Formats: sequence, structure tokens, C-alpha cells
Amino acid sequence: MKLTRYALTLLLAVMACTASMAQNKKHPTFRTAIPRDSIRLSDPCILADDETRTYYMTGTGGLLWKSKDLDRWDGPYIVAETDPDSWMGHKPQIWAAELHKYKGKYYYFATFTNDSILIGNYRGNDIPRRACHVLESDRPEGPYRPMKDKVYLPANVPTLDGTLWEDTDGKPYMIYCGEWLQNWNGTIEKIALKTDLSGTTGKSEVLFRASDSPWSRETGTDKPNRVTDGPWLFRTGTGRLGMLWTSWIEDIYTQGVAYSESGTLEGPWIQETEPITPPNYGHGMLFKDFNGCWLMSVHSHNNDNGRYIRIPQLFEVDLSGDKLKLGRRLCTSEQNMGAYLFVFFSDPTHSLFMATSRDGYTFTAVNDGQPIISGDTIAEQRGIRDPHIYRGPDGAFYLAMTDLHIFAQREGIRETEWERDGKQYGWGNNRGLVLMKSHDLIHWTHSNIRVDKAYPDKFGDIGCAWAPETIYDPQAGKMMIYFTMRHGNGRSTLYYAYTDNDFTQLTSEPKQLFEYPDPKIQILDADISLLPDGRACMMYVAQENPGGIRMAISNNGNVTGPYRYIDKWIDFEPGACEAPNVWKRIGEDKWVVMYDIFSIQPHNFGFCETSDFKHFTNLGHFNEGAMKAVNFISPKHGTVIQITPAEADALEAYWKQH
Repeated sequence: MKLTRYALTLLLAVMACTASMAQNKKHPTFRTAIPRDSIRLSDPCILADDETRTYYMTGTGGLLWKSKDLDRWDGPYIVAETDPDSWMGHKPQIWAAELHKYKGKYYYFATFTNDSILIGNYRGNDIPRRACHVLESDRPEGPYRPMKDKVYLPANVPTLDGTLWEDTDGKPYMIYCGEWLQNWNGTIEKIALKTDLSGTTGKSEVLFRASDSPWSRETGTDKPNRVTDGPWLFRTGTGRLGMLWTSWIEDIYTQGVAYSESGTLEGPWIQETEPITPPNYGHGMLFKDFNGCWLMSVHSHNNDNGRYIRIPQLFEVDLSGDKLKLGRRLCTSEQNMGAYLFVFFSDPTHSLFMATSRDGYTFTAVNDGQPIISGDTIAEQRGIRDPHIYRGPDGAFYLAMTDLHIFAQREGIRETEWERDGKQYGWGNNRGLVLMKSHDLIHWTHSNIRVDKAYPDKFGDIGCAWAPETIYDPQAGKMMIYFTMRHGNGRSTLYYAYTDNDFTQLTSEPKQLFEYPDPKIQILDADISLLPDGRACMMYVAQENPGGIRMAISNNGNVTGPYRYIDKWIDFEPGACEAPNVWKRIGEDKWVVMYDIFSIQPHNFGFCETSDFKHFTNLGHFNEGAMKAVNFISPKHGTVIQITPAEADALEAYWKQH
């Protein structure tokens, strides 16, 4: 039997994040068919090799992954071999490794750091020996070994993020960054390479500086950031020369683009006024996939309470015109999913539970059926309800819950039945939501939102803020949270607002999401899903007599509507039910509608299934039909999502050990 209560500080513990090097990982854990969003990698660079019809991905850490489809990857492989007698020493750090094919051979551009050698101290910072260098191989998978020159760039200058470019003069060049910690105004520079890339020739030349950026900002000032990071050059369909590079807007990792007016490395380089990627994406590069489509590889950069999570991400790119245009982000495809995650709460504990399933029919709770997060550690009312989990476009998991304990007086944690007068504010009155975010389902950030405090003029008198759910709004380019709310003890209805990228606060005033045809009927518990035909479907509860599950459709696909009322009951219950949740069966054109049947004893969940959102088949209740609950009873107000087998394995293993 596991402990049922864990201190929040333990659950939100910060794990050390270090830039490990290939040589330090003598026996890295090798896996096959790893989903891309399960790989943790900074500065991802992908080589699409036509000869082997294989994608090769590397980055900081110096290891290599291989894939045939950009979704599932095998690895990591150790591919870099360095000379321990050189300036790099025995175990150099490896940053921002890139693979380039050039004149029939393969080259490994990377930044190597030897912490045992100091260049000097600048403005209180000890600068170790750090420089861009090149290794070579006859094969894309390596091994990559040093060439003739042991030093490519001056020993007293820290350099990083070197990349290869062949300019209009037919000569190869290394484009790299001058470290801002030494020069205090980071540079992007070029230096000519020998024709076989075995060394550099001549002197370097500054192309532009960090201070040239119109979009970056130092924290708390209006000055440009000092950092230059991750240069990558490209040509548009009109032949225009461009360069991706990354810096910061205060504490947000951000990628911009510059264009050369001359069409050559000589420039002058003109900076675009706005970043090219969404916030917290950067260090990008471009490649063409085997279908002839241009893609941008970047890493998402998220700070989870001091623990940096970096995941390789792909965006579609349009290079046909005069400027690079960024398209949609490519999510890991459903073919990588092989398990399901069910989150729910229970009335006796007012805490969060998780269960997993491999087939979508039989669910087993982790932690021996005990809570994984105790409600009294994360909620103002010391209890949570209505958990909803969603995988965002950044690959992270967004968990939203109602901050409410309906038995607080009975449990001795409140002197009154409700926080405020029940006659004035109604049953179960509350004002807060609990927001959490994770990249691994184990370590979570945590925030509490008070809607009345955030928008006191319009929502200072709310009687409830219930059942929050999250979805990404592609039109707004933001995470959207939608929930049930009422003024005082009035009629409840549905609202939506946007959140910040870290999922810690609302960034817009709540707006009404949907109006029921009968203004006297309360509606609540919305659940939005996107249909295969591009429409948005909203399941919700209409509290008629009895209350049950209805559906509304947004024909334009906008998650904010407008939604068209459908005069149809979805559930199969003679009594009242609530909390609909729609989830798709992996590899099938079938969707399950799950709902909470609070009108029966013992309390249970109901299920129905559809392939067209017009006809629904009754699947019965947990343990009374096809759906099975192994080691838990009476779950309440839950959500099911698809996860990868690796994510399910890691979650189950963690809770077996804790």
C-alpha cells in the first residue's frame, strides 16, 4: 500500500538539468520506436539522407536518433569520437551538434567545451574553453572523427553553434556565434573553411550583433537582449538569403529571422521586426522531408519551476515566396499512441487519481488505487473536483481542476457549509481554479486562479467556477480554458478565456461560450473536441428534468463557436448525469462519450460510442458491460486521453516505487 498523501514540494521537485555529452553516456538506454515528443533534446538538427531514406537527428548532448517517418525514433546512438589529447580533453561537453552532407561525405558541426581550461574571467564570469569544431564520417550514422586541424577558431575566444553554408562564391563557410558572456553583445560571425572542411582560413567577420534585434529584450528593460544563438541559413523561393537565429524576450526563448539585402553573407543583414515562431520555441533549422516538403525543427523551451524541458518539435514551412512563412506545428501522430490515461477524483478524498489502459476498455489505477495528488496540498478550499487533462501543441500535459471541497465542514477544515452564504451564492459556491502543467505526467507546476480577483469589476460576485477544461485555439494561437460560471446564485452557463503559455494565469476576461435556447435552463460541464471533418463538437449538460448530455456543433471549426444547438440527448440514462468527455479509440474511427451518472447508487460512469456523431451505441457502465474498472470504484467527473506506451510505462513504474 502506497502513501495516500504526498507533500506538494515533493511532487513539484526540481530535477537537475545538465547538458550531458556523448562520452559521459557510455551506456545510454537504447530504445526503439520512441515518439518524438517523448525525447528530451535541445537544439535538434535533422538530416534527411536521400541515400538511406532515413532521418538522422542530433543536438545538444551529441547523441543520435534515427527514424523513417519523423514520428518514431530509434536511439540514442553514440556517434562522436574526440581526441583526448587535444584541447577538448577526455570528456568535453557537446552542444548544438549538426549533421551536414557535403561533397559526398558527412560532417558533424558542434560546440565542444572543456571545463578544466579557463579562457578568463569576464564581468565576474569564468569562461571555459569553448569552441566550434568539425568531425567527419563516410556514413550518416558515423562514427564521426576529428580531421586535420585541432583548432578551428582562436583559443582565447568562446564560440558556439557553428553551422555550414556555401555562399554564392562557391566557398564553404562556418557561421557561428561569439559568446555574449565575453563580448557582452553576442555576435553572428562567418569564417571561411578549407575546401575539404578540414580547417578554417583567414579571419572571421561579424555579420550582425545581438543589439541589432528589434524584438529581443533584456528582462525589465527596453534594451535588446545580449544573446545570439543557433544561426541557420536558407534561401527562399525567390533566391533571397535568410538566417534564423534565437535570443530572448525577457525570460521567453524566442526565434527571429534576418535577411541579407545583397543576397550574400556580406549583407547588410536586416532584422524582421517580429519573431518567426511562437514563444518558447527556438534554435531552429530547416530541412526538406522525403515528400519534398520544407520543415523547421526547433525545440520547445519550457521552464517547469526551474526545471527546463526541451522537446524537439516540427513546423511546416513555406519558402515559395520572398519570405519564410511558418505553418502548423506537426504533432506526434496517433500511430505512436498505444495507451490511455484516465484522470478522475472521488468524493471521499477530493483528490486526484490516475488510471491507465492499453486497450481502452479495462482501466487500472496507478498507486494501488490511491490518490496521486492530495487535494489539500494544491487547492485553497483544500479539495479538488472535476479534473480535466489535455495534451497541448507543445507536447505538455495541461491539468485543470475545480477548487472546491463540498464536505469541508464535515471534515473539520471549514466552519461553514460553504465558503460564503449559500442563499446568496448557491450550492457549492467557489471562486477558484487549480492549473497544473507537466511534460512527463510526474513532475508538475502548480498555480491557483481566483476569477473574482482577476476580474473584480465584472466577476467579483460569481457564485461558482466549475469544471474547467483546456483546448488549444489555433485561430488565437493560445491555450483556451473554458468552464461553468454563474453570477451569485443565478443561472449557470459556459464561459471561456485564454491563459499564458506557462498555464499560470488568465490573460483575457472570460466571455460567454454558448447560449442555450431556453434561457431558464442551466448549462454546465462543456467538453470540446475537434471532429475529423474540421468541425468542433461541444458536449455539455443541460439541467432539464432530468439533466443529461447534449451536443452543439461549430461548423467553422472555431473552438470559440458560434455553436449550433442540436436537439438530441446523447446519454442513455433514465436519471440525471453530468461531466461528458469525448475520447477517440486509437487506430479506429470510433469515439467514446463518457459521463458521470450521479443519480444512481452506487455511483458509476456511463459510456456510449459513435463513428459519425449522429448515431450512438450504449456501452453500459463500468463493470456492467465492456468497460472495466479494476482496482477502483465510484470515480467522479473524469477525462480520458491517448498517451504513448512509454508514457504509460514511466507513469506506472514511478508510482510502483513511490
